[in-house]
Amino acid sequence: MGITGVVTAAAFETIAVATAMPDAVKAVNGLGAYAWAFNGVVIATMVATVAGGDFSDRKGPKLPLVGGLLVFALGLVVCATAHIMPVFVLGRVMQGLGGGSAIVAVYVVVARGYEAKLRAQVFSALAAAWVVPSLVGPFIAGAIAEFWTWRVVFFGVIPIVLIAIWLVWPLVNSVDGPGGNVGFAEDEELVDQRADSVTDVRRSGRTRWAASLAAGAVLVQDGGRRLGVIGGIEAVIGLVIVGFALRRLLPAGALRLTRGLPSAIGARGLLAGAFFGAQAFVPLMLVDQRGLGLTLAGLSLTTSSLGWFVGSWWQGRPDIAIARDRIILVGAAGVLIGLIGISLTVFLPAPVAIAGVAWAIGGFGMGITVPAVNVWVLGMSSGEEQGANSAALQLGDSGGVLICTALAGAIYGMFTSPAGQQAPTFITIFVTMTAICVLAIFAATRIPAPSVSIRPVAPIV
Repeated sequence: MGITGVVTAAAFETIAVATAMPDAVKAVNGLGAYAWAFNGVVIATMVATVAGGDFSDRKGPKLPLVGGLLVFALGLVVCATAHIMPVFVLGRVMQGLGGGSAIVAVYVVVARGYEAKLRAQVFSALAAAWVVPSLVGPFIAGAIAEFWTWRVVFFGVIPIVLIAIWLVWPLVNSVDGPGGNVGFAEDEELVDQRADSVTDVRRSGRTRWAASLAAGAVLVQDGGRRLGVIGGIEAVIGLVIVGFALRRLLPAGALRLTRGLPSAIGARGLLAGAFFGAQAFVPLMLVDQRGLGLTLAGLSLTTSSLGWFVGSWWQGRPDIAIARDRIILVGAAGVLIGLIGISLTVFLPAPVAIAGVAWAIGGFGMGITVPAVNVWVLGMSSGEEQGANSAALQLGDSGGVLICTALAGAIYGMFTSPAGQQAPTFITIFVTMTAICVLAIFAATRIPAPSVSIRPVAPIV
């Protein structure tokens, strides 16, 4: 219940604050720096994810989780009381630091606080925590911002955060301490595979590389926003920095999709990138190509959220007899079907409702894959690696989404045509994301560890 409260607080903040953001930025005279209201969170989250994961392994998850939530709440206060953009951005950075630390600590708490056979159900509950915020968050936040003030939206999340701390305290207090399991029996299949998997965790200089990753992310985002040679050079430099940083932050072989744990992290990062890279343009396609209003176009995102919940519930059922690595493949196939369906709706004279169905299937696939990979990776991680590998999952997702979204944005900027003639552009975006999804499926086929031991790659220090 406590960790579900943590995720619910994060979900309400993400959805409600994003809804109120235009009014908030206007009020603090920050329209010229609007992107930094989001970039500040991204940068801080990347750094905090690594630092929080490493601390959880060394000392325990209590301080990263509870302390992170307190910093998160303080960031909400700073934003709610800000009158100039620099102070507002500072509050957003604090939210990223606190939220990034808390979320990765939640993964460690799940690994230590629940038996292996229960973890899939726990992650299903965490996915369900997004459903209510996704459905009611935009309406509540929009009404408060329009008829009262956007500041109340920020203040309104704080009680949820404090309640989450109160609920999670007994559990996190019981599992706190240096790395190691708490005596629960592990999944025998995963324990057998663990010895054969490459699980090299690189500790030296991880926070520094996380800061480099954040800096590269800013360059990629800003370069993708610009058109022309300067923007292209900036994006390429950012991609190089992101690549070097991920190579040192992820388990050895993750970028090469080495069998075992590296491929699990790589597969989920690619899948998240393909899904969210396409989702960024689904509403725009429905408005421009199919003539829907913003509200109806936005329903496609609601269907994907509901599909995500159903998929997460299905994979967490205790009577599922399918091996965890096979479940991951099923989810990846669902995302592929969703991407193909949304591509066809661009030019086929099919009912526009097909788009909602297709994206619900895509969300269903993501709902299966994300928690299934969580369970598999935690099962493959020793007590000293749970925080670092949980951080690697988050960083892999962030890197995949960042690169694919920037790629989709660049395609849109380069190939967009006059209004009413954008079908080739949308098709190019969705087909590109579909190709990335196929690569993710290939990576998912490499998740089962080999039957013979592979000597780990030496750490780069």
